[in-house]
Amino acid sequence: MFEDQYVELLPARTTMQTVNVGGFGGGGGPGGTGGPALSLSLAANVVVATQTATAVSIFGDADAINEVVTGDATSGAADATGGAGGDGGPGGAGITG
Repeated sequence: MFEDQYVELLPARTTMQTVNVGGFGGGGGPGGTGGPALSLSLAANVVVATQTATAVSIFGDADAINEVVTGDATSGAADATGGAGGDGGPGGAGITG
């Protein structure tokens, strides 16, 4: 050997080992919220009435009255359901080693 070269020796009790590193992935993201819902219930009571009241007066003023009476209009129940929420995101990948 040459004078300017050195050799290092490991002590006998030292060993070389491999280390396995692993881990679980992260949890998935939360799902999205559902969509809004709108429900309408309408009722209409439409009356077309043409009436002509005739008034005749011999002495003074005369009154003539037209009267139309209609019934009630009732709407039915209205139900609506919003859209379903979105699925949660996938979890993160784990670490393998």
